[in-house]
Amino acid sequence: MVKLKFIIRDNALVLRISEGKQRYYKSVKHLLKGNPNIERHWNNDKERFSSYAVSCAENNQALDDFKRFYLSLIRENPELSAKQATQYYSASKQEVEPTIEKSAANKPDADLVEDFLKIVVEREKAKQGCNFEAYDKLHKKCKKILKGFSSLTFQSINYDKCLSIANTFAKHKGYKNTAKTFRNFLGKASDDANVNFKVSQIGGFKFSHYDPKINEIDTKKPDVLTPEQLKTFLNMDMDKITPAHRDRKRVELYHDFCVFMFHSFFAPCDVIKLKYKDIDRQGMIRVKRKKTHKPVEIPVNPVMAKIIDKYRGQTKNGYIFPIMDDEKEKGYETKDYLFKKFRERVNTWLKYVGKELGTDYALYAYVFRHTAITFALDNNIPISYVAMAAGTSIEMIQKHYYNGNNPQNTERLQQVFMCAAD
Repeated sequence: MVKLKFIIRDNALVLRISEGKQRYYKSVKHLLKGNPNIERHWNNDKERFSSYAVSCAENNQALDDFKRFYLSLIRENPELSAKQATQYYSASKQEVEPTIEKSAANKPDADLVEDFLKIVVEREKAKQGCNFEAYDKLHKKCKKILKGFSSLTFQSINYDKCLSIANTFAKHKGYKNTAKTFRNFLGKASDDANVNFKVSQIGGFKFSHYDPKINEIDTKKPDVLTPEQLKTFLNMDMDKITPAHRDRKRVELYHDFCVFMFHSFFAPCDVIKLKYKDIDRQGMIRVKRKKTHKPVEIPVNPVMAKIIDKYRGQTKNGYIFPIMDDEKEKGYETKDYLFKKFRERVNTWLKYVGKELGTDYALYAYVFRHTAITFALDNNIPISYVAMAAGTSIEMIQKHYYNGNNPQNTERLQQVFMCAAD
Protein backbone atom coordinates (compact mmCIF):
# COMPACT_ATOMS: atom_id res chain seq x y z
CA MET A 1 0.00 0.00 0.00
CA VAL A 2 1.41 3.39 -1.03
CA LYS A 3 1.62 5.90 1.84
CA LEU A 4 2.17 9.66 1.79
CA LYS A 5 3.75 11.91 4.41
CA PHE A 6 5.44 15.31 4.46
CA ILE A 7 8.83 15.10 6.16
CA ILE A 8 11.99 17.16 6.54
CA ARG A 9 14.85 15.62 4.54
CA ASP A 10 18.26 17.25 4.16
CA ASN A 11 16.85 20.43 5.75
CA ALA A 12 14.13 20.66 3.10
CA LEU A 13 10.43 19.82 3.19
CA VAL A 14 9.46 16.95 0.87
CA LEU A 15 6.54 14.60 0.28
CA ARG A 16 7.62 11.05 1.02
CA ILE A 17 5.90 8.42 -1.14
CA SER A 18 6.54 5.00 0.34
CA GLU A 19 5.53 1.37 -0.03
CA GLY A 20 7.08 -1.18 2.29
CA LYS A 21 10.81 -0.42 2.35
CA GLN A 22 10.71 1.69 -0.82
CA ARG A 23 11.07 5.44 -0.30
CA TYR A 24 10.72 8.21 -2.88
CA TYR A 25 10.57 11.96 -2.40
CA LYS A 26 8.98 14.96 -4.10
CA SER A 27 10.23 18.46 -3.36
CA VAL A 28 7.59 21.01 -2.37
CA LYS A 29 9.91 23.98 -2.10
CA HIS A 30 8.34 25.60 -5.18
CA LEU A 31 4.93 25.61 -3.44
CA LEU A 32 6.00 27.56 -0.35
CA LYS A 33 5.62 31.31 0.00
CA GLY A 34 7.70 33.64 2.15
CA ASN A 35 10.54 31.15 2.84
CA PRO A 36 9.10 29.82 6.17
CA ASN A 37 11.44 28.57 8.88
CA ILE A 38 10.94 24.80 8.59
CA GLU A 39 13.09 23.88 11.58
CA ARG A 40 11.17 26.13 13.99
CA HIS A 41 7.63 26.17 12.66
CA TRP A 42 7.01 22.76 11.03
CA ASN A 43 4.88 20.30 13.07
CA ASN A 44 5.87 16.83 11.89
CA ASP A 45 2.98 15.04 13.64
CA LYS A 46 0.28 17.27 12.16
CA GLU A 47 2.19 17.78 8.90
CA ARG A 48 1.45 21.49 9.02
CA PHE A 49 3.15 24.83 9.66
CA SER A 50 2.30 26.44 12.98
CA SER A 51 0.42 29.73 13.15
CA TYR A 52 3.75 31.51 13.75
CA ALA A 53 5.13 30.56 10.34
CA VAL A 54 5.26 33.00 7.44
CA SER A 55 2.20 32.61 5.17
CA CYS A 56 1.12 29.59 7.21
CA ALA A 57 -2.46 29.48 5.88
CA GLU A 58 -1.43 29.70 2.22
CA ASN A 59 1.39 27.22 2.60
CA ASN A 60 -0.69 24.69 4.53
CA GLN A 61 -3.40 24.91 1.88
CA ALA A 62 -0.83 24.47 -0.90
CA LEU A 63 0.56 21.37 0.82
CA ASP A 64 -2.94 19.94 1.34
CA ASP A 65 -3.71 20.43 -2.35
CA PHE A 66 -0.40 18.93 -3.46
CA LYS A 67 -0.89 15.85 -1.30
CA ARG A 68 -4.50 15.47 -2.42
CA PHE A 69 -3.40 15.03 -6.06
CA TYR A 70 -1.31 12.02 -5.09
CA LEU A 71 -4.03 10.68 -2.79
CA SER A 72 -6.47 10.80 -5.69
CA LEU A 73 -3.90 9.20 -7.97
CA ILE A 74 -3.20 6.18 -5.76
CA ARG A 75 -6.88 5.81 -4.86
CA GLU A 76 -7.96 5.77 -8.50
CA ASN A 77 -4.97 3.66 -9.61
CA PRO A 78 -4.28 1.19 -6.77
CA GLU A 79 -2.05 -0.86 -9.08
CA LEU A 80 0.61 1.87 -9.14
CA SER A 81 3.77 1.28 -7.13
CA ALA A 82 5.38 4.02 -5.04
CA LYS A 83 7.95 4.59 -7.78
CA GLN A 84 5.29 4.84 -10.49
CA ALA A 85 3.23 7.25 -8.38
CA THR A 86 6.33 9.41 -7.85
CA GLN A 87 7.08 9.54 -11.56
CA TYR A 88 3.48 10.17 -12.57
CA TYR A 89 3.81 13.95 -12.25
CA SER A 90 6.81 15.98 -13.33
CA ALA A 91 8.98 17.36 -10.54
CA SER A 92 9.39 20.80 -12.14
CA LYS A 93 7.16 23.67 -11.11
CA GLN A 94 6.26 24.47 -14.70
CA GLU A 95 4.96 20.98 -15.35
CA VAL A 96 3.26 20.50 -11.99
CA GLU A 97 1.02 23.54 -12.33
CA PRO A 98 -0.87 22.32 -15.44
CA THR A 99 -1.37 18.97 -13.72
CA ILE A 100 -2.82 20.81 -10.71
CA GLU A 101 -5.25 22.67 -12.92
CA LYS A 102 -6.33 19.44 -14.57
CA SER A 103 -6.85 17.71 -11.23
CA ALA A 104 -8.73 20.69 -9.83
CA ALA A 105 -11.08 20.63 -12.79
CA ASN A 106 -11.99 17.01 -12.05
CA LYS A 107 -12.34 17.34 -8.27
CA PRO A 108 -15.81 17.10 -6.61
CA ASP A 109 -18.00 20.18 -6.55
CA ALA A 110 -17.01 21.92 -3.30
CA ASP A 111 -20.31 23.85 -3.30
CA LEU A 112 -22.07 20.61 -2.38
CA VAL A 113 -21.90 19.77 1.32
CA GLU A 114 -21.68 16.02 0.71
CA ASP A 115 -18.83 16.33 -1.78
CA PHE A 116 -16.74 18.47 0.54
CA LEU A 117 -17.49 16.12 3.45
CA LYS A 118 -15.99 13.30 1.38
CA ILE A 119 -12.89 15.45 0.81
CA VAL A 120 -12.61 16.11 4.56
CA VAL A 121 -12.77 12.37 5.27
CA GLU A 122 -9.90 11.72 2.86
CA ARG A 123 -7.86 14.60 4.29
CA GLU A 124 -8.31 13.30 7.81
CA LYS A 125 -7.28 9.80 6.74
CA ALA A 126 -4.00 11.23 5.47
CA LYS A 127 -3.16 12.96 8.75
CA GLN A 128 -1.10 11.02 11.27
CA GLY A 129 -2.92 10.41 14.53
CA CYS A 130 -6.19 12.02 13.39
CA ASN A 131 -9.61 10.49 13.73
CA PHE A 132 -11.41 10.40 10.39
CA GLU A 133 -14.09 8.03 11.72
CA ALA A 134 -16.13 10.90 13.19
CA TYR A 135 -16.50 12.56 9.78
CA ASP A 136 -17.12 9.24 8.08
CA LYS A 137 -19.94 8.49 10.56
CA LEU A 138 -21.33 12.00 10.02
CA HIS A 139 -21.43 11.40 6.27
CA LYS A 140 -23.30 8.12 6.65
CA LYS A 141 -25.72 9.58 9.19
CA CYS A 142 -26.50 12.68 7.12
CA LYS A 143 -27.19 10.53 4.05
CA LYS A 144 -29.57 8.46 6.14
CA ILE A 145 -31.53 11.11 8.07
CA LEU A 146 -31.21 14.46 6.24
CA LYS A 147 -33.71 14.77 3.42
CA GLY A 148 -32.11 16.15 0.27
CA PHE A 149 -28.61 15.90 1.71
CA SER A 150 -27.04 14.92 -1.64
CA SER A 151 -28.14 18.25 -3.15
CA LEU A 152 -27.54 20.45 -0.09
CA THR A 153 -25.29 23.40 -0.93
CA PHE A 154 -23.18 25.58 1.33
CA GLN A 155 -24.97 28.67 0.00
CA SER A 156 -28.23 27.39 1.50
CA ILE A 157 -26.80 26.95 4.99
CA ASN A 158 -27.95 29.79 7.26
CA TYR A 159 -29.40 30.15 10.75
CA ASP A 160 -32.77 28.64 9.81
CA LYS A 161 -31.19 25.75 7.91
CA CYS A 162 -28.96 24.90 10.88
CA LEU A 163 -32.03 24.98 13.12
CA SER A 164 -33.76 22.50 10.81
CA ILE A 165 -30.66 20.26 10.73
CA ALA A 166 -30.31 20.41 14.53
CA ASN A 167 -33.96 19.44 14.98
CA THR A 168 -33.42 16.44 12.70
CA PHE A 169 -30.27 15.39 14.56
CA ALA A 170 -32.18 15.71 17.85
CA LYS A 171 -34.60 12.96 16.79
CA HIS A 172 -31.80 10.40 16.66
CA LYS A 173 -29.28 8.96 19.09
CA GLY A 174 -25.90 10.58 19.56
CA TYR A 175 -27.08 14.17 19.03
CA LYS A 176 -24.15 15.71 20.87
CA ASN A 177 -21.39 13.99 18.87
CA THR A 178 -23.22 14.38 15.56
CA ALA A 179 -23.88 18.09 16.11
CA LYS A 180 -20.32 18.73 17.32
CA THR A 181 -18.78 17.01 14.29
CA PHE A 182 -21.10 18.86 11.91
CA ARG A 183 -20.15 22.20 13.46
CA ASN A 184 -16.43 21.32 13.18
CA PHE A 185 -17.05 20.40 9.56
CA LEU A 186 -18.61 23.81 8.89
CA GLY A 187 -15.50 25.38 10.39
CA LYS A 188 -13.28 23.44 7.98
CA ALA A 189 -15.47 24.55 5.08
CA SER A 190 -15.23 28.17 6.17
CA ASP A 191 -11.41 27.95 6.31
CA ASP A 192 -11.11 26.31 2.88
CA ALA A 193 -10.42 28.74 0.04
CA ASN A 194 -12.18 26.47 -2.47
CA VAL A 195 -15.49 26.42 -0.59
CA ASN A 196 -17.97 29.28 -0.95
CA PHE A 197 -19.03 29.35 2.69
CA LYS A 198 -18.36 31.42 5.81
CA VAL A 199 -19.42 30.58 9.36
CA SER A 200 -20.91 34.07 9.59
CA GLN A 201 -23.77 32.75 7.40
CA ILE A 202 -25.24 30.89 10.39
CA GLY A 203 -25.15 33.98 12.62
CA GLY A 204 -25.17 33.19 16.31
CA PHE A 205 -26.56 29.70 15.91
CA LYS A 206 -25.16 27.15 18.37
CA PHE A 207 -25.96 23.47 18.10
CA SER A 208 -25.45 23.04 21.83
CA HIS A 209 -28.58 25.13 22.46
CA TYR A 210 -30.71 22.50 20.75
CA ASP A 211 -29.43 19.46 22.61
CA PRO A 212 -32.63 17.53 23.42
CA LYS A 213 -31.12 16.57 26.78
CA ILE A 214 -29.82 20.03 27.67
CA ASN A 215 -32.14 20.36 30.69
CA GLU A 216 -31.73 16.79 31.88
CA ILE A 217 -29.43 15.91 34.76
CA ASP A 218 -26.79 13.47 33.66
CA THR A 219 -26.65 10.86 36.40
CA LYS A 220 -24.39 8.52 34.45
CA LYS A 221 -20.83 8.67 35.73
CA PRO A 222 -17.71 7.09 34.22
CA ASP A 223 -16.98 3.51 35.22
CA VAL A 224 -14.45 3.46 38.07
CA LEU A 225 -12.96 0.91 40.41
CA THR A 226 -13.94 1.14 44.06
CA PRO A 227 -11.08 1.75 46.55
CA GLU A 228 -11.19 -1.93 47.50
CA GLN A 229 -11.15 -3.13 43.88
CA LEU A 230 -8.32 -0.73 43.04
CA LYS A 231 -6.24 -1.91 45.97
CA THR A 232 -6.82 -5.53 45.01
CA PHE A 233 -5.80 -4.89 41.40
CA LEU A 234 -2.65 -2.95 42.27
CA ASN A 235 -1.49 -5.74 44.59
CA MET A 236 -2.44 -8.74 42.46
CA ASP A 237 -0.12 -11.74 42.48
CA MET A 238 1.19 -12.11 38.92
CA ASP A 239 1.45 -15.88 39.32
CA LYS A 240 -2.23 -16.22 40.24
CA ILE A 241 -4.02 -13.52 38.26
CA THR A 242 -6.16 -14.81 35.33
CA PRO A 243 -4.72 -18.36 35.42
CA ALA A 244 -6.42 -19.22 32.10
CA HIS A 245 -3.89 -17.01 30.30
CA ARG A 246 -0.75 -19.07 29.63
CA ASP A 247 1.55 -16.25 28.51
CA ARG A 248 2.52 -14.91 31.95
CA LYS A 249 4.91 -12.30 30.51
CA ARG A 250 2.05 -10.91 28.48
CA VAL A 251 -0.19 -10.83 31.56
CA GLU A 252 2.51 -8.97 33.48
CA LEU A 253 2.78 -6.45 30.62
CA TYR A 254 -1.00 -5.92 30.64
CA HIS A 255 -0.97 -5.36 34.41
CA ASP A 256 1.98 -2.95 34.26
CA PHE A 257 0.29 -1.08 31.45
CA CYS A 258 -2.91 -0.55 33.48
CA VAL A 259 -0.98 0.39 36.63
CA PHE A 260 0.94 2.98 34.61
CA MET A 261 -2.35 4.39 33.28
CA PHE A 262 -3.65 4.82 36.81
CA HIS A 263 -0.51 6.59 38.06
CA SER A 264 -0.25 8.89 35.02
CA PHE A 265 -3.92 9.76 34.28
CA PHE A 266 -3.10 8.69 30.70
CA ALA A 267 -5.44 7.11 28.18
CA PRO A 268 -4.27 3.88 26.48
CA CYS A 269 -3.01 5.68 23.35
CA ASP A 270 -0.95 8.10 25.48
CA VAL A 271 0.80 5.26 27.32
CA ILE A 272 1.42 3.24 24.17
CA LYS A 273 2.99 6.18 22.32
CA LEU A 274 5.05 7.42 25.31
CA LYS A 275 8.81 7.61 24.65
CA TYR A 276 11.93 8.02 26.79
CA LYS A 277 12.53 11.43 25.21
CA ASP A 278 9.25 12.61 26.78
CA ILE A 279 10.84 12.40 30.25
CA ASP A 280 13.09 15.32 31.22
CA ARG A 281 16.02 15.38 33.64
CA GLN A 282 13.78 16.43 36.51
CA GLY A 283 11.79 13.21 36.11
CA MET A 284 8.75 14.91 34.60
CA ILE A 285 6.76 13.53 31.69
CA ARG A 286 5.99 16.41 29.33
CA VAL A 287 3.79 15.52 26.36
CA LYS A 288 0.63 16.51 24.54
CA ARG A 289 -2.36 14.22 24.88
CA LYS A 290 -3.14 12.43 21.62
CA LYS A 291 -6.88 13.15 21.86
CA THR A 292 -6.99 16.78 23.00
CA HIS A 293 -3.46 17.90 22.04
CA LYS A 294 -3.30 19.63 25.44
CA PRO A 295 0.11 19.70 27.15
CA VAL A 296 0.41 17.63 30.32
CA GLU A 297 3.13 17.53 32.97
CA ILE A 298 3.27 14.44 35.18
CA PRO A 299 5.97 13.54 37.74
CA VAL A 300 7.39 10.03 37.41
CA ASN A 301 6.71 8.43 40.79
CA PRO A 302 8.57 5.35 42.10
CA VAL A 303 5.93 2.92 40.78
CA MET A 304 6.13 4.38 37.29
CA ALA A 305 9.95 4.49 37.43
CA LYS A 306 10.09 0.79 38.32
CA ILE A 307 7.89 -0.10 35.34
CA ILE A 308 9.95 2.08 33.00
CA ASP A 309 13.19 0.41 34.14
CA LYS A 310 11.68 -3.05 33.78
CA TYR A 311 11.20 -2.71 30.02
CA ARG A 312 14.31 -0.66 29.27
CA GLY A 313 16.25 -2.38 26.50
CA GLN A 314 13.26 -4.45 25.37
CA THR A 315 11.56 -1.72 23.33
CA LYS A 316 12.07 -0.31 19.84
CA ASN A 317 12.13 3.23 18.45
CA GLY A 318 12.46 4.80 21.89
CA TYR A 319 9.07 3.68 23.26
CA ILE A 320 8.63 3.05 26.99
CA PHE A 321 6.52 -0.10 26.53
CA PRO A 322 7.41 -2.99 24.17
CA ILE A 323 4.28 -2.58 22.08
CA MET A 324 4.98 -0.35 19.09
CA ASP A 325 7.43 -1.14 16.29
CA ASP A 326 7.54 1.61 13.67
CA GLU A 327 9.07 -0.60 10.99
CA LYS A 328 6.57 -3.41 11.52
CA GLU A 329 3.71 -0.87 11.61
CA LYS A 330 4.49 0.14 8.02
CA GLY A 331 3.55 -3.34 6.84
CA TYR A 332 -0.09 -3.02 7.91
CA GLU A 333 -2.78 -1.28 5.87
CA THR A 334 -4.80 -0.40 8.98
CA LYS A 335 -3.55 2.80 10.62
CA ASP A 336 -2.15 2.28 14.15
CA TYR A 337 -2.72 -1.47 13.76
CA LEU A 338 -0.30 -2.51 16.53
CA PHE A 339 -1.82 -0.03 18.97
CA LYS A 340 -5.38 -1.09 18.19
CA LYS A 341 -4.51 -4.79 18.41
CA PHE A 342 -2.79 -4.36 21.78
CA ARG A 343 -5.70 -2.32 23.16
CA GLU A 344 -8.11 -5.02 21.99
CA ARG A 345 -6.10 -7.75 23.74
CA VAL A 346 -5.79 -5.74 26.96
CA ASN A 347 -9.55 -5.17 27.04
CA THR A 348 -10.20 -8.86 26.44
CA TRP A 349 -7.89 -9.74 29.35
CA LEU A 350 -9.49 -7.09 31.59
CA LYS A 351 -12.91 -8.68 31.19
CA TYR A 352 -11.55 -11.71 33.06
CA VAL A 353 -9.91 -9.45 35.64
CA GLY A 354 -13.19 -7.59 36.11
CA LYS A 355 -14.92 -10.84 37.01
CA GLU A 356 -12.21 -11.58 39.59
CA LEU A 357 -12.64 -8.09 41.05
CA GLY A 358 -16.44 -8.29 41.01
CA THR A 359 -17.11 -5.19 38.85
CA ASP A 360 -20.72 -4.66 37.75
CA TYR A 361 -19.54 -3.77 34.22
CA ALA A 362 -17.08 -5.30 31.75
CA LEU A 363 -13.73 -3.86 32.84
CA TYR A 364 -11.77 -2.06 30.11
CA ALA A 365 -8.52 -0.07 29.92
CA TYR A 366 -9.96 3.44 30.02
CA VAL A 367 -11.41 2.70 33.49
CA PHE A 368 -7.95 3.29 34.96
CA ARG A 369 -7.91 6.87 33.70
CA HIS A 370 -11.44 7.38 35.09
CA THR A 371 -10.35 5.87 38.40
CA ALA A 372 -7.19 7.99 38.62
CA ILE A 373 -9.14 11.24 38.18
CA THR A 374 -11.81 10.23 40.68
CA PHE A 375 -9.21 8.94 43.17
CA ALA A 376 -7.29 12.24 43.02
CA LEU A 377 -10.43 14.32 43.55
CA ASP A 378 -11.62 12.16 46.43
CA ASN A 379 -8.26 12.70 48.11
CA ASN A 380 -8.55 16.50 47.88
CA ILE A 381 -6.12 17.12 45.01
CA PRO A 382 -7.17 20.54 43.59
CA ILE A 383 -9.44 20.16 40.59
CA SER A 384 -7.34 22.63 38.59
CA TYR A 385 -4.25 20.46 39.06
CA VAL A 386 -6.15 17.28 38.18
CA ALA A 387 -7.45 18.90 34.99
CA MET A 388 -3.93 19.94 34.00
CA ALA A 389 -2.43 16.54 34.80
CA ALA A 390 -5.21 14.72 32.94
CA GLY A 391 -4.97 17.02 29.92
CA THR A 392 -8.59 18.11 30.04
CA SER A 393 -10.72 21.05 31.22
CA ILE A 394 -12.04 21.88 34.67
CA GLU A 395 -15.54 22.00 33.18
CA MET A 396 -15.22 18.46 31.85
CA ILE A 397 -13.95 17.23 35.23
CA GLN A 398 -16.87 18.92 37.02
CA LYS A 399 -19.43 17.55 34.60
CA HIS A 400 -18.28 13.95 34.39
CA TYR A 401 -15.92 13.07 37.21
CA TYR A 402 -16.61 15.10 40.34
CA ASN A 403 -17.95 12.55 42.78
CA GLY A 404 -20.57 14.32 44.87
CA ASN A 405 -21.77 11.00 46.27
CA ASN A 406 -18.43 10.18 47.81
CA PRO A 407 -19.16 9.25 51.47
CA GLN A 408 -16.17 11.24 52.74
CA ASN A 409 -17.36 14.43 51.02
CA THR A 410 -20.93 13.92 52.24
CA GLU A 411 -19.76 13.35 55.81
CA ARG A 412 -17.48 16.41 55.77
CA LEU A 413 -20.35 18.60 54.48
CA GLN A 414 -22.69 17.40 57.21
CA GLN A 415 -20.07 18.00 59.91
CA VAL A 416 -19.38 21.54 58.69
CA PHE A 417 -23.03 22.58 58.85
CA MET A 418 -23.74 20.76 62.13
CA CYS A 419 -20.88 22.69 63.74
CA ALA A 420 -22.42 26.02 62.72
CA ALA A 421 -24.67 26.06 65.81
CA ASP A 422 -21.88 25.16 68.24
